[in-house]
Amino acid sequence: MEPEIPSHILVPEDPVFASKFRTVEEPLLYSLHFWYRGEIPAHQSDVVDTAYSSYGEVLRSFPARLRRLVWECTSGQSDHDSPGESGDPPLPRLHPVVIRQSDLDSLDRCCRMLRTAHRESPTNPLGEILDELGEGIDLADTFSRVLQVLRLPAPQGLIARSLEGRTSCGEHVHYCTEMIRALSDGDEFQQLAHRALYRTFDSATN
Repeated sequence: MEPEIPSHILVPEDPVFASKFRTVEEPLLYSLHFWYRGEIPAHQSDVVDTAYSSYGEVLRSFPARLRRLVWECTSGQSDHDSPGESGDPPLPRLHPVVIRQSDLDSLDRCCRMLRTAHRESPTNPLGEILDELGEGIDLADTFSRVLQVLRLPAPQGLIARSLEGRTSCGEHVHYCTEMIRALSDGDEFQQLAHRALYRTFDSATN
C-alpha cells in the first residue's frame, strides 16, 4: 500500500466555525467516547473512537492562534466575537493546513452514523443520547456543517497566497461566502449576523 499523501485545505479564522468545531469535540465526541461507550453497540463505539482520534489530529494541524480561538469558544462565545481596537476585520484570515484524507474520512463516517441515529430517534439508542447531549441543538447537523467547511474546494492560487499571508479578493470572498453558507444556511438571522462580523464583506460581494 502506498503511503498516504496529505493535502492542504483552508481553515478560516472565524468565531462561528471555531465554536462549531469546538462543539464537535465537547459535548459530542468527548462525551460519546468517555461517558456513553457502554451504552451503544461496539461497532458504533469503534466509529466514535476513531473519529475522536482523528478530531485530535485535525486540531493539532491548526496553527496556534487558531487552536486558541477554538478553545476560547465556550458556549458559542469567545473574545473574537466582539470587535477589537481596530474594529471588525474585512474578511476572516484563511490558514492553509495539512490534513490526512483518512482523518477526514473517519470524521465523515462518524457524522453519517450520527445523522442516521438522530433521524431514527427515539427508536435508535444513539439518537436518544444525541438528543440528551444536544439539549435542543442538532449536534449531528453541527458536525456536518463543520465537515462541509473542511471539504470546501480550495483553489491552489488561494492556498499559495494564504501561505504567503496575501489574499486574492475575488477568491477569498468566494471562499468566505461558501463558508458562511455552510455554517449558517437555513437561519437567516444567523447568516446575517455571521456576515456582519466582517465590515467589508457586503461591499466586497456587491
